[in-house]
Amino acid sequence: MSDGYEILAEKYGYPGSERLKKILKRLMDEEEAEIVASLPSPVADLARKLDKTEDDVNKRLGGLFGKGVVFMTSKGYRPARDILQLHDATASDVRLDYIWGRELLDLWEHFCEAELYPGWAKGIQALEAPVWRIIPARKAVSAGTKLVPSEDLEVMLGKATRFAVVRCSCRRIAGRCDSPLEVCLQLNRAAEYAMARGTGKELTREEALEVLDVAAEAGLIHSVYTGVEVSNVICNCCNDCCVFYYPLLKYGGLDKGVVKSSFRAKVDVASCTGCQTCVDRCPFEAIDMIKVSGEKKLKAQVNTDGCYGCGVCAVGCEAEAIKLVEVGPSGQSSV
Repeated sequence: MSDGYEILAEKYGYPGSERLKKILKRLMDEEEAEIVASLPSPVADLARKLDKTEDDVNKRLGGLFGKGVVFMTSKGYRPARDILQLHDATASDVRLDYIWGRELLDLWEHFCEAELYPGWAKGIQALEAPVWRIIPARKAVSAGTKLVPSEDLEVMLGKATRFAVVRCSCRRIAGRCDSPLEVCLQLNRAAEYAMARGTGKELTREEALEVLDVAAEAGLIHSVYTGVEVSNVICNCCNDCCVFYYPLLKYGGLDKGVVKSSFRAKVDVASCTGCQTCVDRCPFEAIDMIKVSGEKKLKAQVNTDGCYGCGVCAVGCEAEAIKLVEVGPSGQSSV
């Protein structure tokens, strides 16, 4: 029998990683690891290779699908396409907690802190184009503002036909904040996958919009992958736990990996009460309190260069002193 764990560790970009192999060993036994390492492959071929019946192999694959280790396609089962897909699929399933407690999540956290986070940041810094894009919170944009379709959450959800919500794998693993977990929005094929596994709760389009509003109110950043016309996932991320933002803020590379929205936060100094809530909420530390001539209280000021246009500051401003304003090609406010 070949070492399926080592083959998979190499496939996911971490050859020889004992931390990753501990995760794989928690998720599957040696025979299952060999099955996954052999995919994609016809079930009949796997059965002959392992001297098993096809029913037995299918049963094993079904169990691995349930744990998020393999995925069903039109051509049959395949392993997770990369380490992030394995991370998200296996760690989002709360049902595994009833079996293992925090064991799997802790194994993921040890691997992430030691290997995934620094490696991810290094890889992002070498990219020619960003892979992650921020979508502005809809309540942060003034009513009547014309949004481009790729930044209009209602338009984005209008293109989808199936909706589901799953628990955030990043916050389940890291647990460094108390932001809500059940806000990872799945659309279309991703929603169908989550419901087929039993890890996602089906939503209506209106309920999906409510999830996004709850996430923004909690200070979470709407984020999607770049280069896709219709996103299958809208993540709602924090800067404390997110497998994407956390390492880029810690090790560098945020400017290389993330596309800002076409908006920036702007403070109405006269309306600002100096409460500093926006300073606490800004995930990019782009807001400071400054002394303004003629004012007794310190007022909020946005560092436009550091602002990514997520809008969570505006959503949390009770005085409604902050709004997102559209920026032109030069990055200067158009209003």
